[in-house]
Amino acid sequence: MKTTPAVPLVGAIALAILGIAPNVHAAEAPVSHSRTESVTAAQLGRASFADDSADVRKPKLDIREVRVVNRADRLRVRVSFPGVAETYAFPTGAVIVHLDIDESRDGPEYGHFMDFWSDYRFAPTTDWAEQRVRAWSHSPEGRCVADAGVRSDKQSRLRWFEYVVVKRDGCFEADDVRVAVSTVNTGELRPFREYRRPVWDHLTARRAWTPWVPQTD
Repeated sequence: MKTTPAVPLVGAIALAILGIAPNVHAAEAPVSHSRTESVTAAQLGRASFADDSADVRKPKLDIREVRVVNRADRLRVRVSFPGVAETYAFPTGAVIVHLDIDESRDGPEYGHFMDFWSDYRFAPTTDWAEQRVRAWSHSPEGRCVADAGVRSDKQSRLRWFEYVVVKRDGCFEADDVRVAVSTVNTGELRPFREYRRPVWDHLTARRAWTPWVPQTD
């Protein structure tokens, strides 16, 4: 497989000094009642999946669309939201993208985890839970950690975040993939307050997979 330069980390990581990350596995996520629409471009390594708008009571992390681009050199997953009027007016909370790359095993093999205002991670998973391993860990930098990153819209107004992971031998190796996407909104930043109960949203339903997206060159 090809080896490509590291993907730069932007957005939330640059603002990690606030350090108010939620525990994204602390609350049990209820089932969402949204629907999905699959674009039949999956045979080209691209697919788009829509989620019902306004299906959660807090709109900032309301999932609107998830786009998957599965190329031979890297995987991109873009999660779109309604957007905010002010730059970096993000809520507190997290976005979680689970990746299934092995149809013979139950559950995901990897996940992108981003806590707004604190931390961003890519890691293997077991039973849907993040597993910290040295190859994907920061400080000291693991041998694979530079391969994963996140991009955002130029104005950083929460219109979309794109999660990227490079494919290379010994780190992330995948052919066909499918994804499950969730968000959790734990409070507001300006002014800061925590919700009594976190607000979850899911792409169609809790732990629901998209169709498989084949790899393309």
